[in-house]
Amino acid sequence: MNTVRKTLLVVGAGLAQVDAIRRAKQLGYRVLATDGSAEAPGLKVADEGRNIDVKDVEQNLNWARSAKIDGVTSYASDIVLPTVLAIREALGLPGLSRRPLEISLDKSKQRILFSQHGLQQPDFSIVTNIAELRNSASRLGLPLVVKPIDNAGSRGVIQVTDEPELDKAFERSVSNSKKGVVIAEQFIEGLELTVEGISIGGKHHILAISDKYKPDSPYRVATQLVYPAAISADVRMKVVDLITKAYEAMGVDNTPTHSEVIVSEEGPKIVEVSCRGGGFYVFTKVVEIASGYDIVGNWTRLCVGDSIEPVMIAQRGVVLRFFTAKPGKLVGVEGFDDAMSSSGVIGGLFINPGETVPELKTDGSRVGWIIARGKSRKEAVDLAHRVFAKVKFHVEEV
Repeated sequence: MNTVRKTLLVVGAGLAQVDAIRRAKQLGYRVLATDGSAEAPGLKVADEGRNIDVKDVEQNLNWARSAKIDGVTSYASDIVLPTVLAIREALGLPGLSRRPLEISLDKSKQRILFSQHGLQQPDFSIVTNIAELRNSASRLGLPLVVKPIDNAGSRGVIQVTDEPELDKAFERSVSNSKKGVVIAEQFIEGLELTVEGISIGGKHHILAISDKYKPDSPYRVATQLVYPAAISADVRMKVVDLITKAYEAMGVDNTPTHSEVIVSEEGPKIVEVSCRGGGFYVFTKVVEIASGYDIVGNWTRLCVGDSIEPVMIAQRGVVLRFFTAKPGKLVGVEGFDDAMSSSGVIGGLFINPGETVPELKTDGSRVGWIIARGKSRKEAVDLAHRVFAKVKFHVEEV
């Protein structure tokens, strides 16, 4: 507990941020929070919450100044990072520097930088129109992945397997880019990994690595993460080395990190790097379970200039698995309460009976989730499998 109560401003107070806001209060900080939705649950959890658009730099900065804050942060969100940076720079507060932040928010900048440093990644082209995409497809070959340079949550990410699909893929992807630019990437066969870490003063700590499952779909939406990843010690070392070199090339200094890698026949290749914690509950729940390190608490301390705990890492079994269902009207959910009564499991629903299940195109299309923990990977996987089998979704076509 802090002897002097410092004030922390949290920009973004949605469901994924609530646990972190609670943790900051537990540490003894006075927590202010802003969000563009007046119904954002974190606004009620904070000591004081205000309905301010997270992209409105002026209003957020004005409140930060008048409140004489000691630190500013965001938890597991890309969209708020420019506002947090502006406040941090204006008030001289601790945290992530401008250069790595700007690179992390633009996948084309990442690709160019990593290429300049000789880091292994998919071959790519930066594309602004359909003619350029067709030329890229000829050069890269099919299948390829088309994605906006400046979005997250699988929005606008499409795998293209046939040439006639290129036009539709471009329109969907570019419509999800604020800059009107997309990347066409060589599709890499292999095991997909997520890499969670924290960088402190330019020293990079990899806390947890999971393997990722995506169903056979053009939209590339993940439905399961399992920790620790099913990779050898040698492959893990290569993944850590590759990601560390990427962070060094970017100049990453003080931030949680969430990165994605594919282990191909040629070795690990970088998919992308984010200077924030993993989305949904990865940052606020999963990483600490998997690693034993209080990433939320220590990132919060760093943001107000307080000392942090030494990084010590364990490897525990965790499964984050998402429920999916066929599109239509959800008329009933069977076995969910029984499943959630299992020891070592927590979970919830995104879509309730009476609501519509959309096609699985983005992370927001998933129906629900569970987190299952165990002393080992196998124990967590077995538990998740038993729990998942209890739940059935009844959907009517519309």
